[in-house]
Amino acid sequence: MTMTMGQIIKNLRKGRGLTQEALAERLGVTYQAISKWENDYGMPDISQIVPLATIFDVSTDFLFGIDPTSETEDALKIVSTANGIQEYGKLDTYLKAYDVLLDGLKKHPNNYIITYNCMNLGVSLSLPDNGWLYAKERAEAIIHETIRQADFIIANSKNISDVLWARQNLVFLYSANDKFDLATTEARNFPVRTDLTLYSTMAIVNEYMGDHEREVTCLCSDIDYSLQAFENNIARLGKAYYKNGKYTDAIDVYERFFAVMKAIFKDECPPPYHDFDSGDCYLLLAQAYLAIGETDKAMDSVEKSIMYYIDLLNRETDEENCYPIVVCSPIVRKREFKQRICREIIKKKLQNKLSDQGIEKLNQHSRFIHLLDIVNSISE
Repeated sequence: MTMTMGQIIKNLRKGRGLTQEALAERLGVTYQAISKWENDYGMPDISQIVPLATIFDVSTDFLFGIDPTSETEDALKIVSTANGIQEYGKLDTYLKAYDVLLDGLKKHPNNYIITYNCMNLGVSLSLPDNGWLYAKERAEAIIHETIRQADFIIANSKNISDVLWARQNLVFLYSANDKFDLATTEARNFPVRTDLTLYSTMAIVNEYMGDHEREVTCLCSDIDYSLQAFENNIARLGKAYYKNGKYTDAIDVYERFFAVMKAIFKDECPPPYHDFDSGDCYLLLAQAYLAIGETDKAMDSVEKSIMYYIDLLNRETDEENCYPIVVCSPIVRKREFKQRICREIIKKKLQNKLSDQGIEKLNQHSRFIHLLDIVNSISE
């Protein structure tokens, strides 16, 4: 049966690992618009067809279903199969998914969709900082293959975001492999200024057009990403102070970060800026407090990390079984963030947090035991 344009967009979006919100932001539309397209309640405006094809690296004919090449369709099925295999907290399922992607590349050498997904999964499996997801016994081979895939994307992609993402992955991979000269070379390919982004420049365009509503949307999106980058740097800065034995400086860094978030979001439940790729700032703060013997303050931080998600579970889910977080701060504008994870995954995520080696000194604390009981009692 021929796929509709909505089905094609949905498959391509998932194949690229994009949420509806992320795709919407790239196109300058709402995520509700993406949802309508994917459910065949409407079609993209003609002006959005070329940007869609560019984002997905397919022809416009493919979007219209005129040129459904067997390779692209098969690549999307392979990626979908790999994504369906993965189970949070189970390394073997991620390795199995990785092997599915590798087999896909044997069938379709250098297929962009499969290569992009294989690179992303390869980075996750090959870096020691990734905890349970680190495939130590296969890491060396995975690093070698992932570097090749990143180089392919850099050489062939017309999407600057994909190119920069691949270059950043190379920085991680080269650094993890002690190739610091190569890592430095890649790092120098990035712009110095953090405001050279799609949203900040589109805000300029809309300012001159007089479309200040759209200007606000662009700037709020840019600030949202800036806050994520801010969290990333805060986590790394705090860890650097901690590793250098400057525990009070690490504590000050994290406490000031949370004070900034409090000022921006006031009494709202903010998006989980404390919990991105560089680690949970609450757990990092707890580790720093433990280093100076402040057990109760460390426990306070652990509770804040865990209870953020417990409180989230007490909310009503939407029609997609997601946990919405509505933010009204004018700095990131009134918008809805969604936690697209099920109760079982949240439970495993929190169990992993409480198993963190950095806070194992708290394991016998009465408040810690109570917290663990709460997490273990989450129904799935």
